[in-house]
Amino acid sequence: MVSKHTLLSNDLFGDLNPKDWPISLADLPPGSALVGGSVRDGLLNKLSQKPDLDFVIPIEAIKFSKNLSKRINATFIKLDKKRDIARLVINGWTLDFARQVGKNLEDDLLRRDFRINAIALKLSKKPEIFDPIGGMDDLKNKKIVAISEKNLIDDPLRILRGFRLMCELDFELEKKTQIFLKNNVDKLSNVAPERIKMEILKIAHSNWNSSVWPTYLELQLLKKWNEDKLPNLELKRKDIFSTKPIAGVFLAKLICLLSDEGLSSLKFSKNEIKRCKNLRFWVRKINNLGLDNFSEDERFQLHVDLEEDLPSLILFLNDKYANVWLKRWEDPSDPLFHPSSPLSGHSLQKALEIRSGPFLGELMRHLSKEKAYRRFFTNHEALEVARKWTLENSPFL
Repeated sequence: MVSKHTLLSNDLFGDLNPKDWPISLADLPPGSALVGGSVRDGLLNKLSQKPDLDFVIPIEAIKFSKNLSKRINATFIKLDKKRDIARLVINGWTLDFARQVGKNLEDDLLRRDFRINAIALKLSKKPEIFDPIGGMDDLKNKKIVAISEKNLIDDPLRILRGFRLMCELDFELEKKTQIFLKNNVDKLSNVAPERIKMEILKIAHSNWNSSVWPTYLELQLLKKWNEDKLPNLELKRKDIFSTKPIAGVFLAKLICLLSDEGLSSLKFSKNEIKRCKNLRFWVRKINNLGLDNFSEDERFQLHVDLEEDLPSLILFLNDKYANVWLKRWEDPSDPLFHPSSPLSGHSLQKALEIRSGPFLGELMRHLSKEKAYRRFFTNHEALEVARKWTLENSPFL
């Protein structure tokens, strides 16, 4: 009789579908094992089409990877000379190879961050799940449990990764693990900014359940990079986005996690920083003035600045606006939520005999605003509005 454990091992092996991998099992040295995220996600039925594959091998990993890259024509990247870790990239696949730490696979797994990441699939003739410290129980219970506080300190990025896994997997941080994270927050400052940025992007792009933000406020993992006192996200409004994810919502999370200075010090791009600054400016202005007190011009400028990222702003609005605004934003023909000039710059130059430059830009903005508030309906009417504005505002008069 085949055991339940064997059946599960076979199912996981089948879901991972090694026939699609860019390497064959015969390429791997005896005693190799697959570990980490792909094993965890396979057991959770959350595998992507080309999951990242992390292998532990009992020989020199960098040397092995370099030789293998030549055979399969993959890009070779030396990740960590000291810890003997290398990466191969080929046809959309990422394969990491690390030399086994310790005398055996169990020793290696015991040095990892969380128990759900310390499950291995031994790649022998008969694939076998190896779970020496109860990671599979944690998957069933939807818990994130640290193997030890020392393991987290060995690579402080793991402190932030625990919170990221909570967000991505919709799991709960075990109480003792939460204490470990909170007690070692300051050690995150020893981690390279680029590594922290990658974790933060994953956090901001993940779906948050109702416990995520209170947990973050308790842990204050990014306090060094956030001195701003912005209002908390109203996560009760998350249901607006649950059925149809909308690009840009992640900015709302990002401006609550990081200040503008934090974004800069963590090497975010100029475009990302600019978008966050715009969103932060309008959130503050709405909190200070109230939308009902906005002038017509302020309301128009809001939609010019935040057209792409309006869903992120909506997360900060009360119910009076949220649903209506989202519906209007989803309509590409709405002239206020997607402002544009009804006439091109070329056609205006030709019809009104004006030059390219700031004056033309101001005219096009005026037309976009008049169109947004539906003060004309045809291009002929738009041209008359343009002619009148030009006469009244021409610097040559």
